[in-house]
Parts: sequence; structure tokens; C-alpha cells
Amino acid sequence: MTPRSSGAAFTSHYLDMPLSLVLFRYLWPFWLFKDASRGDRLTRAAAYRHNRSMRIYLPGYLMKWTFSCVTAFAITSVFGSMSAQAAGSTGSLNVFAIIAAGWGIIFACSVCVLFVTSYIYLYLSRNDG
Repeated sequence: MTPRSSGAAFTSHYLDMPLSLVLFRYLWPFWLFKDASRGDRLTRAAAYRHNRSMRIYLPGYLMKWTFSCVTAFAITSVFGSMSAQAAGSTGSLNVFAIIAAGWGIIFACSVCVLFVTSYIYLYLSRNDG
């Protein structure tokens, strides 16, 4: 007897997962896909069919990563302008420039994930295999 048929409340699998795994699955789209380059011909074809069926979730991830890029760029711009204003004092460590550089690295990584996800979505949408 399943929890649904017994009248008990159905619990999501996300309630049983640690928060780090939930965040990983919320942000990282590549956990959905299987490796279509290993195994025999039938195994690769099955993995490719699975990947094509999972491509429908990629636009949601693209929106999340676009928002991430915009946010990281905005924070980088704010700390970059703060570092330019604080550049008048010589001989001291400019913390704003370091923070801006860190957020710039996050922005660059977000753009890379955005481009790779876009490519995978377009590839799986255009190629039948």
C-alpha cells in the first residue's frame, strides 16, 4: 500500500534530502542528464533519448542562471564604483576592489554555465540523434 492510497499525506523526496543537495539540484542543471558517450550502441541511444526528454527543464535553469548573472554583475558594478571612490587613499588595501573581483569571478562562472546550458538545450532540441 502506497502513502497516497492509505490516506497519509504524501511527502516529497526533497524533505528527506539535505539542504546542500536541494540547492545543488535547484541550481545545477547537469544532474538531470546521463552520459551518452559510454556503453554499447543501445545504451548510448537510451541515454540520448533520456537527455532529449530532460531538455524541457533547461529553460527554467536558464532563467535562474540569467538572474544569477544579472545579480552578480550588479554587485560587481556596485563594489567596483565603491573601490574607485576609495582609491584616493594610498597605501591601504582596497577591500572593495577585492570584493568586486570575487563577484566578477562569480559572474564569469555564471556566464559560462549559462552558455553551456544554452548550447545543450539548442543541441538537444535540434538533433534527433
